[in-house]
Amino acid sequence: MKKILFISHEASLSGAPILVLNLLKRLKQERENYTIDVLLIRGGELYEDFARISNQIVVAHYHLQSFSFLKRNLKRVESIVFKKKPETQQDKIDKITTILLQNSYDLVYGNTMESLIWTLPFYNKNIPTIVAIHELSFGIESTYPKEFVLENISRVTKIIAGSKAVGDNLVAQYGADSKKIKVVHSFVDAVLKVEKDKESLRKELGIKNNELIVGIASSQELRKGTDMVPLLVQKIKQKADRPFKFINLGGTSKSPAVRCAKIDAEKLGVNDVLLFIDHNKFPNDYINLFDVFLLMSREDPFPLVMLTAAKLKKPIIAFEKSGGAVEFLENGHGILAPYLDLDKMADEVVRLLNDAELREKYGENIHRRLEEDYSDEKLTLDIFNLIDELV
Repeated sequence: MKKILFISHEASLSGAPILVLNLLKRLKQERENYTIDVLLIRGGELYEDFARISNQIVVAHYHLQSFSFLKRNLKRVESIVFKKKPETQQDKIDKITTILLQNSYDLVYGNTMESLIWTLPFYNKNIPTIVAIHELSFGIESTYPKEFVLENISRVTKIIAGSKAVGDNLVAQYGADSKKIKVVHSFVDAVLKVEKDKESLRKELGIKNNELIVGIASSQELRKGTDMVPLLVQKIKQKADRPFKFINLGGTSKSPAVRCAKIDAEKLGVNDVLLFIDHNKFPNDYINLFDVFLLMSREDPFPLVMLTAAKLKKPIIAFEKSGGAVEFLENGHGILAPYLDLDKMADEVVRLLNDAELREKYGENIHRRLEEDYSDEKLTLDIFNLIDELV
């Protein structure tokens, strides 16, 4: 039996953890000669799912925070009395990885750039490492200083880049060795679960049968462009001749970004057509409702929700120069608006709202592209072959 340690930055209901979880499920089914352990840097809603398919699971955050109140206060006293150097984050990483090194792994697979620092102790012990990087520059440098990446990006056996845009950026901006990079795009399961039928969900949301639905599904943050949603909705409302609703799926009502967007929506006079839906376990239900799917991202490597929309045959609009969406939607498979040009994006939305045949055409085109060029079987096999090669 070969032993593999998978490291995920968290177990949240977001693209990267869902992607690696799907990979683990398939690996367990198709490679019976592998034992799987999981290290979660942080926990999350998918913890139980990771636990079910792993031989051993460790949540680093719990371990880093597991000191009792007494121990924490004793440490403070020791620090004051003995001038003891406080324990750094690196010290804590070293503690956990030193214990895990005793398991004699044949391979360590880190998911997202955040896992890089956790894979280094294994690489230094000549254990093959793979780091799957889904981030572009903003995401990378929100995690580490550029100097850290420049110094350590070579200290990995193989890099899986989540899109061509990601791979090119790693080489151009951080000096990664192109020979170590393999581009493997994100993928969705062959069968997507949709829990609620459209009619029931429309009634639940108070959306009339004659209203078309435009929407996004995203974490609510600057990089994802969700701050622009109320202004875009205003422009669509000004240009559209037919009734519509806009669904902003993601975040929570307590999120500062969502609260701010709600205030903007009220001031811009669009709160009657803009619905905010909290992040939940059933995003497919809402995406299935959409007549038009939007990506507002300023930067996004290859978002999983885009693939979900394609699987559900939704026409997709995104910005040029925004990352992996460009290589997925180009050549007529979707619509690319000029970067951050909300007027042009609104025009494209209205064009689709007014033409059911055009919506269907783009939906069929992107679904065909997904099935032919980005099939889950092909992409998982690419990763499995790389794992087999290294162990």
